[in-house]
Amino acid sequence: MKPKKYDNQRLGILIGVFSPVIGFFIYGALWAWHFAKPFSYFVNEVFLGIPTFKSSIITLSLVFNLLPFFIFVRTNRNKTARGVLLAVFLYIPLVVYYRFFV
Repeated sequence: MKPKKYDNQRLGILIGVFSPVIGFFIYGALWAWHFAKPFSYFVNEVFLGIPTFKSSIITLSLVFNLLPFFIFVRTNRNKTARGVLLAVFLYIPLVVYYRFFV
């Protein structure tokens, strides 16, 4: 059986690490548009200014990993999907830290 193209764990980890960053920018842009504030206000005042919101915003940004994960599972690229899932598990200590210790 021939291996599928783009089916490796390193690619999945790379996508899994950068997908929440893109999700953060999308969420921040939508938040800024909804409240008619600049994106810099979202970053400086909401994300950095209110410590209790950090873990929630990071967790919401992690939801953006669902899209590539399910795409890779549906196309039988299980190694890449495993890498995306591993990247989510790498973000979990950060979320727990901001949730309980900050």
